[in-house]
Amino acid sequence: MVATPDDRWGSKVTAVVSTRGGKRPSLEDIQEEARKHIAGYKLPRELHIVDEVPRGPNGKPDYKTALAKALSMEFVA
Repeated sequence: MVATPDDRWGSKVTAVVSTRGGKRPSLEDIQEEARKHIAGYKLPRELHIVDEVPRGPNGKPDYKTALAKALSMEFVA
């Protein structure tokens, strides 16, 4: 999850995800599952599906690269 620019609120939560087995979850699928675990205002409002989530040398998500991918990709859902 990264914060991308939003005209109304200033920024919005954007999910950058990779999938296994050729599955393509919709934004609604992601929101439905996330709603069980986090507050509504933290739900992603945009979804980008990538081949691989960028990770740093330590194995943690590379948020800077994920943000760059989200900003450069066409809106998916």
